[in-house]
Amino acid sequence: MIKDTPNKIIKWLTAKNVERWVLRHFASIKFIGELKVEQDRSCLMLMNHYSFNDGAILHRICRTILKKELKAMVIEAQLKAFPILKYVGCFSINKKSRKMIESLNYAAELLHDPTIMLGIYPQAGLYSMHLNKVHFVSGLEYILKRTHSIPFQIFFGVTLLDYLENFKPVARVYLKEYQGGRHVDQMEEAYNQFYLECKQNQQRLYNPPERVIDKIG
Repeated sequence: MIKDTPNKIIKWLTAKNVERWVLRHFASIKFIGELKVEQDRSCLMLMNHYSFNDGAILHRICRTILKKELKAMVIEAQLKAFPILKYVGCFSINKKSRKMIESLNYAAELLHDPTIMLGIYPQAGLYSMHLNKVHFVSGLEYILKRTHSIPFQIFFGVTLLDYLENFKPVARVYLKEYQGGRHVDQMEEAYNQFYLECKQNQQRLYNPPERVIDKIG
C-alpha cells in the first residue's frame, strides 16, 4: 500500500494550477443537485470512473462544494504512474496484493475524522460512461461493515459528457445524498437508479422526441 503524504505546497499548487490545467479540456463543468453538507460528519463520495481526468472533478467537488480534506482511494498502478497524487491525499489499493486489507482498513479509519471526504470509485477501475449499470466491488462492502457505527454522510456522483454545440465536452456532474441502508447491494441498486435518471437527463438535452429516451424499469 502507498499511503498519502499530504504536502501543503503541492496541495496549494494543485488547487491553483493542476486542477485548472486538467479541467481546461472541458468547455464547462456543471454541478447539478444541491448537497447539504454537515461539517461535523465525514463524507463518502461514490463516483463513476470513466477517465483519469475525473480525479480533478472529484478534487473540485471536495474543495468547492463539500469543503473537506480530500482522501481518495486509487488503483496502485495509477498512483505509481502519477506519484504526485499521494501529496494531495490519494492512497493506493492493489486487488491482487495481500495488503489490500490494509488499504481497506485505512479507508475505514479515515471516516472517523469529520474533516475528511473519502472518494471511492466503486467499480475499482476505468469503465465507459456508456455502460447501462455501474457495478460495485466487494471492497466497499468491507469498508461499510467496518464503519457501521460511524455517522458519516454518503454522496453519489455521476459524471456524463456531451459535446453538442461545443468543440470541447461539457461535463455534467450530478450529485445526490444517499440516505438508505448501508448494505452494498442496496447502495448499488440506489446508485444505478440515480445513474439511469442522470442518463435520461442527458438524453433529454435539446428536447428530442420522448420515444428515443431510455426507459427506466
